[in-house]
Amino acid sequence: MRPLRRILPSLTCLYAIDAVARHMSFTSAARELGLSQPAVSKSIRLAEENLGFELFERRPGGLAYTVKGREVCAEISVSLSRLFEVTNQASEDAAETVLRLVFSSSFVSMWLLPRLSEFTRRYPDITFRISEYSGRPNPAELEFDFSSRLGDGNWHDVKAWEYAPEVLYAVASPEYVAAHPEVLNIDTLHKATLLHAIEAKRNRMDWAGWFATAGKPHSRLDEGMIFSDYHSAIHAALLSQGVALGWEHLVGLFVKENRLRCVAKTKVATGQNFYLVTPAERQIGHHHRLFRDWVIEQARNDREKLAMLE
Repeated sequence: MRPLRRILPSLTCLYAIDAVARHMSFTSAARELGLSQPAVSKSIRLAEENLGFELFERRPGGLAYTVKGREVCAEISVSLSRLFEVTNQASEDAAETVLRLVFSSSFVSMWLLPRLSEFTRRYPDITFRISEYSGRPNPAELEFDFSSRLGDGNWHDVKAWEYAPEVLYAVASPEYVAAHPEVLNIDTLHKATLLHAIEAKRNRMDWAGWFATAGKPHSRLDEGMIFSDYHSAIHAALLSQGVALGWEHLVGLFVKENRLRCVAKTKVATGQNFYLVTPAERQIGHHHRLFRDWVIEQARNDREKLAMLE
């Protein structure tokens, strides 16, 4: 077998063959490559001489593939495309170490920030651009590397990795529980001050839905304190101002630290899950994989630690 270098002595020959095959024109290929038309023609002629057959038929109306030429040109195109992808990805992995995150304010303040120092200690070269967003980010309208979605994971516009199930329970501070023992029983929980979060761009389960799913529906649950942001409702609970609905993956840290207690002895699992998502067209680099795997690892560890408290 003849060495490839003897058949195609330089990458210029490969570039010329690929450009001519795409344009079916020596002149257009030369313009793309920044070469003269005679130089491109010479590269093709040299390649054909070394191969032992013609790649293109020269016709009065333009160029056409030969039978062997069509096969060779297709393989060269695929090989060059793959080489570009590999080298481009390697270059991005080496140079691009910024992660653009778009999450709700509650996820940023209650989940991400308390844990982020652990990630930055592991990977000090990766930096973050963190934006808080109240709705569900649309990759067609908003640029980001990672965000979070609730659902079944079947979305066409993003790649998705499950990191936590949607589990809710009622939470209150130890001080509030001591002063309001009615919160310990689901049958009397509704008598406490309920903290509501009604967000304009995010549809969360509310108290009515939670009681109904738990098998204890109530018709009058609209009293209490109403907030336009979930984070504020949890902050009010921490300040002993009432009982809030706690999404397990968000309030788990407060429960572990005994700053909040699960009351009424009732958990509601909706059957949906939270997913870490990235735009479907995003090329996943090394720094993306590190963050993705870290989030999944942290969420799994959180669930295991909370299970030990039960």
